[in-house]
Amino acid sequence: MNLSFYNLPLHLRSVALLLILFLLPSPASLSAQDEGLKFIDNTYVDNIKTVRFHLEGVLHSYPLIELDGSGRLRLSFDDFNDEVRRYSYKFIHCNQDWQPSSLSSLEFNAGNTIGYLDDYDFSIRTLRDYIHYELVFPNRDMQISASGNYLLVVYDDEEESFPVITRRFMVQEKMAGVSGRVMRPSIVSQIHTHQEVDLTVGTKQLQVRNPLRELRATVIQNNRWDNAVTDIVPSLLQKEAVRFDYQGQVSFFGGNEYRNLDIRSVRAPRTEMVSVTNEEDGYAMMMEADRPRDNGTYLGYIDFNGDYINDRFEQLNLQLTQESTSGETFDRFNYNYSGDYVRMTFVLATNIKLDRDIYLFGGFTENQLKPEYKMVWNTQISAYVGQTLLKQGFYNYHYVVQQNPPAGSTKASDRFTYDMIEGSFVDTENDYLALIYWRPIGGRYDRLVGTKRMNSNVD
Repeated sequence: MNLSFYNLPLHLRSVALLLILFLLPSPASLSAQDEGLKFIDNTYVDNIKTVRFHLEGVLHSYPLIELDGSGRLRLSFDDFNDEVRRYSYKFIHCNQDWQPSSLSSLEFNAGNTIGYLDDYDFSIRTLRDYIHYELVFPNRDMQISASGNYLLVVYDDEEESFPVITRRFMVQEKMAGVSGRVMRPSIVSQIHTHQEVDLTVGTKQLQVRNPLRELRATVIQNNRWDNAVTDIVPSLLQKEAVRFDYQGQVSFFGGNEYRNLDIRSVRAPRTEMVSVTNEEDGYAMMMEADRPRDNGTYLGYIDFNGDYINDRFEQLNLQLTQESTSGETFDRFNYNYSGDYVRMTFVLATNIKLDRDIYLFGGFTENQLKPEYKMVWNTQISAYVGQTLLKQGFYNYHYVVQQNPPAGSTKASDRFTYDMIEGSFVDTENDYLALIYWRPIGGRYDRLVGTKRMNSNVD
C-alpha cells in the first residue's frame, strides 16, 4: 500500500502540512552552533582574512539580487590554516530589523539546508601561504524562494560547526517603483555637514490597505549598516504612492572622501612610504604620516566609498614547461592566489594625544571598531600608530574617534565620529541604497519589494 503524501485524502494532507510546519525548527530559536552569532557582517576567527562579498562580476556592488533573477553573489576569503578545512554554509531569513523571521528553511530555500565550500586552491609563490576559498550562489544546491533580508553564515565543520563568517545580503521582488534624491538638509545646523534622502514609492502593484502599518523603508550609505536609518514610516500618503520625506530624520553625515592606500605593488607602492621591507612571512611597509583633515576645507577626489579591491602589479616569472608539469594553469596566476600579504603600519600625526581612542575604519575593518584596528599613541613622534595585515590591493580608510553614545542610543555609529579627524561636508560624494519592505496584513515576513540606488553627486 502506497501511503505517500499525494495519495492522502485532502483533509489529511492539510493536517500533515500543519504538522510539518509545526515540527520544523524555527530560525528564531537558533541552535547551539549559533551561540555568539552576530547578525552583522563579521569575521569570528583570526585565520580568515580578506573576506569579499559582492555581486558576481561587479566588485563594487551591494549584496543584492532579484528573486528568480540571473544575478548571483560571490563570497571569497583567504585561510591561513595549513590544511584544507571543511567549511559549510547556510542562510537565515530575517525581517527588516535583521532578526530571524518565522519562516522555516523550506519556505525560503528551494535547495538543501546546508551547502559546502568546495571551490578552493592554494596560494602560489607568496611569502605567506594561504588557501583561497570561493562560493557563488544561488546554485544548484542552494536556491532562494522568498524575498527579504538574509544572513549568510559560514561554519567550520571541524570545529563543531562554529560560525567563522557572517554576511548580510538582500533578495528583492520588483513590485514597487522607487524614486529618490539626495539633497542638502533643510535643518540649519546640518546644511554644511549632512546629506538628506527623500523617497517616493509607487504602491499600485502592492494593493496596500494600511500603508502606515504595512510599509517600512531603510536607507544605507556606502554599503554600511552601522549608520543605516531603519524602520522609516511613510510621512505622506498619496493616490497609489507614499512618500518618505522627513526633515532631519533620514540624514547622514557627509563625511569626507576616504583616504586611499595603494599597495598593488610591493616593490614600488604608489602610496608614499617611509620604509618597505621583505620579511620571512610577508612584506612590511610604513606609510608617511597622515594629517587630520578637519580644517573646514573640502577637497574632492575619486575613492571607492570605503571599499577595497585586491590586485597586484608584479607579474609572476613563470617557467611554462615547469608550471605545466606541476599541474598549475594560467587561471591561478591572478591576485586571488598570487597576492602577497603586507604588514601595514599607519601613522596619524595629531601632535597631541586625544582623550578618546582612534581606530582605522573602512570596508576592510567590516565598518566596526575592532581592537586590531586601534591606533596607539607614540610619545616619541607625537602621533598615533597602528598595524594591520592587508593583502595586496587598493584600500579606502578613515580615522574615527570613539565617543560615548547618547543616552538610550543603540546605533553603532553613535559610538564614534569621524568629523573630528576627517571633517564632514555636504559636498562629499556618497552612495545610497533605499530598501522598501512590505508586510501585508496577516503576512509572516517582510518582503523586499523595491530598491533605489542614489548618489549625492547625481541629480
